[in-house]
Formats: sequence, C-alpha cells, structure tokens
Amino acid sequence: MTYFECMRKKTQQTIPQPANNSSEAFRSLIEIVWHFGPKSLDGTCCEKLSMPEFIALQKISTTQNCPVQEIGIRLGFTKSGATRIVNRLEKKGFAKKHKFQNDARVCCVTITSKGQQALESADTICISRLEQMLSNVPVNSQKSIKDALVAMANALNK
Repeated sequence: MTYFECMRKKTQQTIPQPANNSSEAFRSLIEIVWHFGPKSLDGTCCEKLSMPEFIALQKISTTQNCPVQEIGIRLGFTKSGATRIVNRLEKKGFAKKHKFQNDARVCCVTITSKGQQALESADTICISRLEQMLSNVPVNSQKSIKDALVAMANALNK
C-alpha cells in the first residue's frame, strides 16, 4: 500500500469526505502521477530520465530542429535551465544539439534513435499500465475517464 493510499484510508476513517470534492480529486491526481511518473517505473523504462528530461524529450521528438528556448517554454524553465536539461539529454545520448542553419545564435536540438526508443518504450509500458488500471473500472466509465484526462491536459497547455 502506498503512502497516499494509507493517508486516503486514514482520512476516510476519521473524516467523512463528500463525493467528488476537489480535495479528493487532487489527492487522486497525485496518486496517478506517482504511479505513472518515471520514478515509479523502477527502471523498467525511460532510461532513468527525470520528469523534466522526459517532457523535454517529448517536445524535441515532436518539433523539428527544436530551439532550446521552446523547451524552456514547455517546461516553464529559463533558457539556462532548459540548456542544463538538454545538456543532460545529450550526455545520455538521447538528443543532439546543433546551431540553427539560418541563425547560428539559436541552438536547436534533435532526438536521437536512442531517445526515440526510450520514448516508445515508455509509451508502451505506460499505456499498458493505464489499460490495466482502467480494467478495474466499469467499462461504461473508461471512455469518460480517458476523455477527462485529455481535456485536463489540453486545458493545462492553453
């Protein structure tokens, strides 16, 4: 039993929680993040990437000649902070830095085959975990849960 499951059980025993309240939703979201973040995967995928490295690698994989500044914007980091993340990805062999051909002042990043393999491995494992988790939910609720997760993620990226 995880820490959050213990705390949820303890809270439920001592303080009745109304259904669908924001506090319960927030604790549930933390529980989900914990189970799907790279730290919880016990080294079975993700090549021991930190969450910022993982998100940066996703950005790099979907943006041709991705400027370091765009990675910083995606992460909410300064350009300096993004550069440190990119340097770690390059050192691990997941990405490669190069100067933008039209402006040598702009540093761009591309994903390597090793980086692409790490993302694909993570996708496979996490999708399997999501499907396994959803198999414990009534079938008629599964699509609604998936739609709600996508809607929340889209709202965050606006």
